[in-house]
Order: sequence, then structure tokens, then C-alpha cells
Amino acid sequence: MFLRFLQKIISFRVDETMEQAVVNRVRRINIYYLILITMLCFSILYSYLADVSSMSLINGIVLALAVATFLFLPVGRRSNLSSMLVLVLTALIILNAYLFNMGVASVLILAFYLIFPLLAVSMNGRQGIYVPILLGIATLILNSLPLPETAIHLDLYNALLFFTSYALVVAVSIYVERTNRELLTRLKDSKSQVEHKMVEKDEFISKLSHKLRTSLSNIALINSLVHDERLSNEQMELMETLKASTNLLIKDVNNIVEIASPGIVDYKRSITSFDLSSVLEESISILKSGGSSMEDISISRLDKLKNFIIGDPGLVRSLIVNIFYGVNDYRTDTDPVQIQIRSLKESSGHVRLEFAFKVSTINGIALVDHVRSLQQGNTHSGSNLTNAVALLLESESTLSAVPENQGASLSFFQDFTKDPTKITAQEAGTSLETTQPGKAGIALKDAKILLVEDNLINQKIVLLSLNKLVNRIDVASNGKQALEMFGLKQYDLILMDIMMPIMDGIMATQKIREIESTSDRHVPIVAVTANALAGDRENCLAAGVDDYIAKPFTTEMLIRKMRNWLA
Repeated sequence: MFLRFLQKIISFRVDETMEQAVVNRVRRINIYYLILITMLCFSILYSYLADVSSMSLINGIVLALAVATFLFLPVGRRSNLSSMLVLVLTALIILNAYLFNMGVASVLILAFYLIFPLLAVSMNGRQGIYVPILLGIATLILNSLPLPETAIHLDLYNALLFFTSYALVVAVSIYVERTNRELLTRLKDSKSQVEHKMVEKDEFISKLSHKLRTSLSNIALINSLVHDERLSNEQMELMETLKASTNLLIKDVNNIVEIASPGIVDYKRSITSFDLSSVLEESISILKSGGSSMEDISISRLDKLKNFIIGDPGLVRSLIVNIFYGVNDYRTDTDPVQIQIRSLKESSGHVRLEFAFKVSTINGIALVDHVRSLQQGNTHSGSNLTNAVALLLESESTLSAVPENQGASLSFFQDFTKDPTKITAQEAGTSLETTQPGKAGIALKDAKILLVEDNLINQKIVLLSLNKLVNRIDVASNGKQALEMFGLKQYDLILMDIMMPIMDGIMATQKIREIESTSDRHVPIVAVTANALAGDRENCLAAGVDDYIAKPFTTEMLIRKMRNWLA
């Protein structure tokens, strides 16, 4: 009980959104407050028993100031000011002890003087050293003045010895602080250089992978185009050799990109009014397309929202998908990952929602340690939780993790504005599985297809691969042009490249979904991209893409995907 109370005091005003270095400093200041307040209480009791009312009064005032500062001045937000105030209060206590010796050994009081500069530097860096300097000057002046009998009087020899030692300790404290600051600066610079080199390496591998996959995809498609009965046996043998060599190259490319640890796909926020229930349904569809089933997921709504909310639906989808995949890696039994949504704060116009993920696992502590490591800035190659933490950092939130008896619980919050003009019919407890209204299938040859691709060679090869099977294919060279064409014509399917100039495929998909949110229209979008590194697929799906094909691919695979979405 006492230890729990002590822990609460030490962690007072500690926010989980803080960096680990700030958290450590806040806890260090809180510990110092605790020691200071305890010493003041003993000092007041001692001076009261010794009938020294003036010292009791001074220490009582300092105690009141210390308690008020601790309670009402947020250490986390104003740590510099708070630490300076606590140093000033400590200086007053030491000076008070110098003036009212009360039979306490003078050596003990002077020892506190010599410890104080190092303590001040550890509390507030180079700014903190000014307080012990002022304390030393004030003590030197007081020692040269006639003082009450209770005060410590140093003769010339002892005064010279003490103040020389004090000045030496101050100088050592300044040197220690400067050395620590320079060391910290070098460590930060070294970390930045390493991170910069890693980013350069990842970007190089990502670009290399993209170029190789695009070229290999073109070779595979051309191989399919010329692979027919008109070839002689010798030509067929050559084409088979070409096909086998292409497959070997594809395997080599896959092996190369496995060593890459790229960051998440450039994420651009898109603020719109949306129904949270629809976003949850889309998230489940994304998870299902990745191989998960309803037995793996359990979503419960405790928020009872009746309005649409204004925010970034793509961000919510991406967070749910990435965190689910992250915690699912640690699942060790058949119990589903429970996703629970509830309101933390709610007003007439705003709501803060908490999304909690509970997983049953014997590896709960390992999962919590993994998340805390990410919060401290340690990245993990190919980790979905790394993607989630980065997205939450951009949205000024954080991923919390706590161990539980039979697993672990991860949670994050997001702030939204209520849309008073749109009411949702979703009731609390309603199943998230909804049946989409049926629509007549479209034959591939009759479908109106929009191909969004910036590379002219890629455009030509895809068109050659499909022109015998599809009668109407329009081509857009970038996302902006695709949006314009989408607004002018009714398309049955969109084949979307991701990396394009002017507007990329992620942004174009989000804009199309925003337009569709005002109507009942939904055009399937299939991402056809050479982006095939960790997190690329999930972020494409979370942006609103219905399906994903990574280059290189075969004509048969592309046609099969198209027919599935047109059926």
C-alpha cells in the first residue's frame, strides 16, 4: 500500500505522451520534492520541540511553498520553472540552517553546501548552477556580518578553506554539466547520422525494388503475350527459359528487399465526415482480405455515437489494421483479439474515443516491452506496431500498453468533431457484419476500366495484355487526372498505380472515397504497384483500396482479380 502511494507521488503529472527523457526528469524532480518536503517536516518538528519559533515559521512558509509548487505547477509542462523553484527553496533551507544552527553539527550543514551545486546541475543543467552561486555569495556576505549566536561563524582560516572548496565544487559542477551536455550532443548527432544512413539505405532499396519489380513485371506480361501456339518448338523452349529466368530474378528481388526496413508509405491526412461503423466494417474487410477471419476479431462498441464524426477515416483504418496485425503476432490461443471502443470525453460538439485491443497470450510482457521500446524511439524492421506508433505520433496521440493476467491490452485515443448534420442509424451492440446490396455482375468485355499509370511503357504493356478481353479502357497519367476523369465518367473498375507524380495513388484513392461518401456509389479500386515492402499493402488497403497486386504479376492474375470485383 505504502509503495503504491509512493509510486503515485513519484509519477505525479507524468504523461504517457512524454518522451522517456522527460519522464525520467519529471520523476527525478518529484523524488526531490518528496525528500525536500520530508526534511522540512522533520525540521519544523525539531525546531518546535527546541522552541525556536522563528525557524519554525520560516520552514513552515518554505514547506507551504514547496507543497503549493508541487501540486499546482505542472512539473511535466513547466519542468524548468518547477526545478528552479525547488532549488531556490532548498537554498533557503540551507541558508536558514546556517543562520539557526540549533546545536546541529556545523560540518553537516556545510556538507549540504558542498553537495548542493552538483544537485543543482543534475536538476536543471547549466541554469541550475546560478542558484548555488547566489547561495555562496549570500553566505559569504552573511559570514562577514555580525550574526545571532545561533548562526555558524567561520573564522578567516576556516572561511577561506570552506569558500575555496565551495568555489571548487561549483567549478567541478560546471565542468561536469558541460561535459554531459557535449556528450549528449555528440550522441544525438551520432544517432541522427545513423538514422539518416538507415533512411538512405531504405530509400535506395525501396527505389531499387520498385524499378526491378516494374521491369520484371513487364517481362512477365510480354512473355504471356507472345506465349501462344504460333511459336515453334524451339521458340517455345526459349520462352520457357526466359520465363524460368524471370522467376529466379523475382525470387532474388524478394530476398533483397527482405533486408530493408523502410518507413511507412508517405501518409497524407484527409479530413472528412464519416460513419465510424462503416470504417470498422471496412477495417474488417481489409483484415479478412489479409487472411484473418471473424473468429480472430471481436469488436464491441461502448461509445453510443449517433452522429457522423469529422476526422481522418484513413488514419483510423490504418491504425486498426496495423495494431491488429501487431498484436495478432503475439496471440497464442484461439481467443479473438478484442477491439473495444468507448468515449473518454464527450461534449455537444466533440468526442475523444479510445480504441483498446486486448489479446490473450502468454507473451503479454514481451508485447508490452515491444511497445514501450517503440515509444522510446527504437524502431523494428517490418513491424506493424512501428507503423502505428509513427502514425499516432503524427496525430499527437500515443500507443499505451499494459500487461494483464492472461495477456496484454494496447490502446490509443483520437479526437473527433461531431457532425450535427448527419445522423447514423448504428445502434450500440449491432453486428458490424452487414450485407451489401446486391448488384448485377458486369462482364469483363463490357466493363469500363480506368487505368491510372504514369509510366508509358507500363501503360502500353497493360493495354496490350487486356485489349483482347476489355473493350473500353481509359488511361490517366497521375492521380489528379484520374480524379478529373472519375468526375466525368462512370467507371466499373479502377486499376491504380501508387507512386506517381503530381498526385500519388494513396491520395487519389482517398479523394475518390471522399466523393463517394456523399452517394451510394462505390467503384472497386485495385492497386497495381511495385511497392511490395513491409506495410505497403496494409497502408494501400487502409487508404480505401479494395485489392492489391504487387508487381511482378501475370496477366492471368490481373484478369482473375478484375473478374472477381466485377462479378
